Amino acid sequence: MDPEILEYYLEAGRIASSVRKQTLNIVEEGGRLLDTAEYAEELTRQMGGEAAFPCNISINEIASHYTPLKGDRKFASKDLVKIDIGVHINGYIADTADTIEVDTNDKLVLVEAAREALNAAINEIQEGVNTKYLGRVIENVIKSYNCIPMTDLTGHSMERYMIHSGVTIPNLGSASFGNVLHAGDVVAVEPFTTQGSGGTRRGEVRIYGLVGNKDSKNLLYQKLLSQFNTLPFTTRWMDEPDELDKMMTKLHKYPVLMESGEYPVAQAEHTVIVEDKGCTVITI
Repeated sequence: MDPEILEYYLEAGRIASSVRKQTLNIVEEGGRLLDTAEYAEELTRQMGGEAAFPCNISINEIASHYTPLKGDRKFASKDLVKIDIGVHINGYIADTADTIEVDTNDKLVLVEAAREALNAAINEIQEGVNTKYLGRVIENVIKSYNCIPMTDLTGHSMERYMIHSGVTIPNLGSASFGNVLHAGDVVAVEPFTTQGSGGTRRGEVRIYGLVGNKDSKNLLYQKLLSQFNTLPFTTRWMDEPDELDKMMTKLHKYPVLMESGEYPVAQAEHTVIVEDKGCTVITI
């Protein structure tokens, strides 16, 4: 990897790690989700980065893609809270997440299973490893905690201004897909754990990304492209969010994803750079 690009990744990882930890520390009963997301995004800017996607705050059975909007709920006791942070420097992305429970530890087994599965997978990453094997490692650890992996959710590779760039890291060994990792690949590993069936259902859309021809003459498209490039964004980042209705065909939609039986979900995630022998975790 080019040394300058490597420095971008390392700096993005350093910022993302710090923002994740500091944001988790302010989660408390009665706190507003929107205030927490805006805190994370502003802290990212203060530290010299840019948000690679809207801060995700997914609670209880909500697994991912939930970013708060004006008027959203507050944290409540016993909430299982997943904070997912994305930071980029010049388009080079670090993606990281962790889970805590507000005031209680009733669901601690889910959190521990996700973290241990993440660590086990990272320990196996190096040049030549197939991601289906990583899925088997993740699934075995999760099941050793008497938990179930979320079968439809995966880790992913990242490239410049691309949060999902083609490589997938399943969270179970029986996945029908897999990719061989190569030195220099940048991947986010993110086990999700539950005690439900592990299936997902889709909800509303709060996060979007641009698709289509970057040479589009659509003025709103060009405005959004200049602001966010091809990275995900949310309507609360826009001056006139209702304008999106005019260009839905040019948008990728990220629906809120929930456990199909409404069982709580935990998540843990790090971004790593694959090496000939092992990998470097940039969001530790």
